[in-house]
Amino acid sequence: MKIMVEIIQHLKPGGIEKLVLDIMRLQVVDIEVYIVALEGEKSVCLTQWPVLKSYQERLIFLDKQPGFKLSTIKQLRKVLTTLDTEIIHTHHIGPLLYGVMATLRLTNIQHIHTEHDAWHLLDNKQLQMTKLMLRLNHITLVADADTVGMQLSRVLGQGVDPVTILNGIDTEKFSPSLSHQRYKYNTRVFKIGCAARLVMEKSLDILIKAIADIPNVELSIAGDGPEKQNLANLVQELDLSTKVKFIGYTDDMVGFYHKLDLFVLTSSNEGLPLSILEAQSCNVPVLCSDVGAVHEGVCKQTGHLIKLNTVNEFHVAIQAQMKRSSAYYPRDFITKNFDIKMMIKAYNQLIKE
Repeated sequence: MKIMVEIIQHLKPGGIEKLVLDIMRLQVVDIEVYIVALEGEKSVCLTQWPVLKSYQERLIFLDKQPGFKLSTIKQLRKVLTTLDTEIIHTHHIGPLLYGVMATLRLTNIQHIHTEHDAWHLLDNKQLQMTKLMLRLNHITLVADADTVGMQLSRVLGQGVDPVTILNGIDTEKFSPSLSHQRYKYNTRVFKIGCAARLVMEKSLDILIKAIADIPNVELSIAGDGPEKQNLANLVQELDLSTKVKFIGYTDDMVGFYHKLDLFVLTSSNEGLPLSILEAQSCNVPVLCSDVGAVHEGVCKQTGHLIKLNTVNEFHVAIQAQMKRSSAYYPRDFITKNFDIKMMIKAYNQLIKE
């Protein structure tokens, strides 16, 4: 039995966090997976995200406070040695830093690191830190999309050649609704959804403004974050309280997608978001801003990309989607390219014997 530890910044509902939970849940039987969250306290996180309770015996929280902490390196090193860890898998720069420092001179631990986007490396401090960490340890660098891989090679310089392993979702869990009736123009309310952390880079103000003057439309936004109040104020200012609903975090994302006719993502920065894969796996078409690696995850027959991330562009595209009918379904595209079992198999091929 090999012991693998997924190291992430925190365990709040989000794309990376759901991804590592699925890796733990669906990993092959001869690899046991633990998750270490650098930040957060266990009881608080279990209360905020109840689904974690089913896996709590393999969840470890280091409760790191803001700033760089030497004590966290020591904590992490102790956890890894106590578990007899053979593989660590880190996600983004914080876990990369602590993963590298905690495993210095521990030659028996293999380090796989996944970058889920490259736009954060526009910050020179983060760029130089990433370059340093990649030099300090022998790390297998993974990009979660071809676009991310090319961006990493460009910004990290010569000699950096990441392996591309596409993000995956549980396509058995995210399956189509058997009762949802396809929308026909003007026959009922057209239901739009978005699932995202409510942060500035998701540009949800664009989506809210885009649907303001479209009749017979409802928008449901799943997620929470620091921009929630600003977005709620915008809804009030535009008198859209009957059209826009904030439903917060939900553990029933399948049920959320099953109610939708269209999933819209207006982000200004992205890697390859899981939400668009989940929606399409449920046969919900997507409309997305053309940023990062989003284009790689959009079904060409049913999905649409917006080049200019503006209110008018999304307004026009949503109205066009309401009139559009297609004989295609996006699920086949997702099951062929983004099934999580294929992703896990690809990661396992990187593990040294």
